[in-house]
Amino acid sequence: MTDGMRSHARELLVVGVLVMIGLPGDAAAQSPFDGWREPVVVELELVGGQDGERPRALRRGRIRLEPRESFTIEIDPFDQRGRRFPRDRFRIGVELDRECDGRVSVKETRGGDLRFSAGRSRGRCRAVLYVPGNLNLEYALEFEVTGIGASNYTRRQAVEIAERLYRAILQREVEPSARATAIAEVQRGRLENQVSSMVDSREFADLRRRSQPAELLEAFYAGLLNRAPDSAGADDYLREILRGRYREAIMNLLQSQEFEASLPSR
Repeated sequence: MTDGMRSHARELLVVGVLVMIGLPGDAAAQSPFDGWREPVVVELELVGGQDGERPRALRRGRIRLEPRESFTIEIDPFDQRGRRFPRDRFRIGVELDRECDGRVSVKETRGGDLRFSAGRSRGRCRAVLYVPGNLNLEYALEFEVTGIGASNYTRRQAVEIAERLYRAILQREVEPSARATAIAEVQRGRLENQVSSMVDSREFADLRRRSQPAELLEAFYAGLLNRAPDSAGADDYLREILRGRYREAIMNLLQSQEFEASLPSR
């Protein structure tokens, strides 16, 4: 782990839904500490849960979080003699990959535990917890932030979504020959497939070549939310567009609370 990564980790910035804990695989690597007189952290017990849940032991598995949900990890450190390490001397580091930017954040609570909060950007990212001074002791975490979108839209809602998609992505009204297919895809719960087919089309490729990233973002907002991008949320979506992740930017808008609230009632 480089010094730059350590520095980034100490900022304690990590949204999410999938948490995977990887336990250290080589216990023998901690044996050099056995002869030390001063206590050294050689083991961590981790429990965690979402808001309102009773904390439970963390094992390999998945935890799904929607945007703005949080997950708190309580950490209990032990020394080389099996005794609890003094909390006032304990430090934990967090290293986040770049995919966590805009997706998951983390801060240390008053008791020294970690609270991970999901942002609005849908997808996965990875973080590593580590103990400074014992680099053999690392815990890998993988987060996934899910969307809010419904999987069983009514026909009225599916019609609205199909029409908005054409205005947002292809910047035109949907022609009758494609309208029925798009509506059926949305009603079958295949919204992402419909978005993918439009983003991968030659027509959208031509639009990309003629448009600046900010212009594409304005079209996405106008077509899906009927407004201009706001400074608070636009930066996250613009970063996705600059990376060529058009599908992800559109799906995040589709699965936002604002979009859900704008649909016709069921």
